[in-house]
Amino acid sequence: MTVQSASLNTFPEALVASCRGLFSGSTINLVILSTVACLLAPLSFYLYRYRSNIKEKVKEIEEGIGLVRIVRNKDAAKKKNRVVCMELDPNFVKAHSDWKMMSFGEYLSQLEPADPDNAFNQIFLQKELNILIGKFMLDNMGRTYGAALLPLIGAGSVAAAIAKISSTISKFMAKSILDDKGGGIEGEEDNSNEEKTVSDAMSFDLSLMELISFVNLHQKVNTIDVTKTSTPLNRLRLGENLDGDLAYDLDDGSFPTNFDLDNDFINYVTMMEERIFEKEGKYDPNDRSFPPSVPINERLLPGLHLGKGDLQYTHTKREGIEHRLLCVLLNKLCHNYHKLASQQVTKVEDCFKVICNGQTCTFPEELIQALIDCGHTVEVCPRVILSNFGMQLCVKEDDGSFTYIPTTLIMRTGIERSADGKPVYFCSPHGGLDLNIKGPLIGCTGTRPCWIQFYVSIGGLTCFHPDEDQDAPWAAKTSLADIYPHDDAIRAIRMCAIVSVVLSRIATELKLPFGGYGVLGMCNDSATLIDFALRGETMSYPLLSTGRFLIHIVSYLSKLKDEFMALRGKTLDDGKLDLVVFDTTSLIKSTSTLPSDLHISPSTLIDTSARYESSYALSVFQCIADAKDILREMANVARKHLQE
Repeated sequence: MTVQSASLNTFPEALVASCRGLFSGSTINLVILSTVACLLAPLSFYLYRYRSNIKEKVKEIEEGIGLVRIVRNKDAAKKKNRVVCMELDPNFVKAHSDWKMMSFGEYLSQLEPADPDNAFNQIFLQKELNILIGKFMLDNMGRTYGAALLPLIGAGSVAAAIAKISSTISKFMAKSILDDKGGGIEGEEDNSNEEKTVSDAMSFDLSLMELISFVNLHQKVNTIDVTKTSTPLNRLRLGENLDGDLAYDLDDGSFPTNFDLDNDFINYVTMMEERIFEKEGKYDPNDRSFPPSVPINERLLPGLHLGKGDLQYTHTKREGIEHRLLCVLLNKLCHNYHKLASQQVTKVEDCFKVICNGQTCTFPEELIQALIDCGHTVEVCPRVILSNFGMQLCVKEDDGSFTYIPTTLIMRTGIERSADGKPVYFCSPHGGLDLNIKGPLIGCTGTRPCWIQFYVSIGGLTCFHPDEDQDAPWAAKTSLADIYPHDDAIRAIRMCAIVSVVLSRIATELKLPFGGYGVLGMCNDSATLIDFALRGETMSYPLLSTGRFLIHIVSYLSKLKDEFMALRGKTLDDGKLDLVVFDTTSLIKSTSTLPSDLHISPSTLIDTSARYESSYALSVFQCIADAKDILREMANVARKHLQE
């Protein structure tokens, strides 16, 4: 240590002495010194400049991060190439010219950087949009639709999958905002001379088969924890998915086992209104508004809001509470079939019952018949609407009004036109078996009837659900059949009960995540089983039930049929049993022959085209109109080949 310290201490003195020697020595030393100085001068100068440039770049980057700001210029869309993104069908827009609406692509076309000379706009805008969109998708898709469809092995995969999607979208959006010449992003080839097929930028490069493969894989590696989650059968017994202090049946024995519709209905509606007021601090029974829309990011996406703007619900809050209660009653009556078939109870008297107009109802079809008998009109019909899974967008204008941006989830059908390889896309639908009820007890308070719908929900329960929605033209329902005649309507309600019991049993016993949503089919499939059993045909698209679980459904239906037959002469009278067994047999046949849109062949293309045309009779988006044209063309070719 002493030697090293001495050496370090004497180093400056030695350097000074050496320099002194050079200056005081011979001419050769001066020449050497001058040569070294000449060689080091440029290097020193460039090092100094480099250091200064680095400081300037760091400062520029720091300022650039905070200065990347986008403005909305409504005239910009005329200067830039039109951005194709969730494009609306012009015919739909023209038919609803009294509504302020635009496509997401039109909104993006109006955006431009506030400082076009900022060279850092491209990279920082893309990165910030990536983070922003990723958070938006995790908040909205990852917890609902994304959680069911995107993950492979859990939450980590949700984030990874959505990160990839958000990266792609942010890259596209950054290009759309900054590029006014239609060129590519820096570093990418721009084959401007090549003919290009215009496709919607928001279409997911995911086919129906890949979608269901993910769902099935998710089921294999993720099962519900029955110690923490109420089973679908138990939720069916309680009548709804909701638990906690806002549930109608608190599972504490207080909910009546004999529910008198004439007296108890209004009492329980009033009780729920009081609970909501106590919990939320406010309640207006006539309110039809949605929660306020919130800005997504004013600096990067000016004016863009998540929410429904000034749109109204189709029904008031009080009507929604009434619809919920009717669904609870119907679902509890559905569960009676399970209790009797599994012999949890051996007498009908021990089942939950609803008294309507003096009639005691043990099953849901009996309650519907009792409502008809006391003056209600009941319409039953399969219907479908477009779904956006809560990701509704709107733009708040300077005057405070809103321009609406209809949104949906666009994916591949798996069908492509051979001539040019153009894929056929579909927009995510929501479908179910509609019940519209209006009369002196139910559906009597508003201008519209009571709307409820039967389907398997992403919440994990196959049952009747309230069906009030946004009152907007892009959310209009499409009927997939004529209103059922009376006898078919009653049969349809009975079949709803049978399907709810079977799917709830499968989801409970196989411990399926999301109550079987996805693997047992989507919302469309659960209602189509009934429609197909009644009419021998269906106009629903897409149908996504897989062979693996269709076999389970048939097996459980067969088991339930045997259980019903074992009750003959014991619990139910023969006339009632004959009806139940007949309808269960019809469901077995319909499930066994249900069309599938996962495996398309030339022979099924004609039926696929017809069902697509019917399900998307309302062409809100341009990709739907394009798909219908392509499918018609391909169906005509297939029809010609089959006739040769």
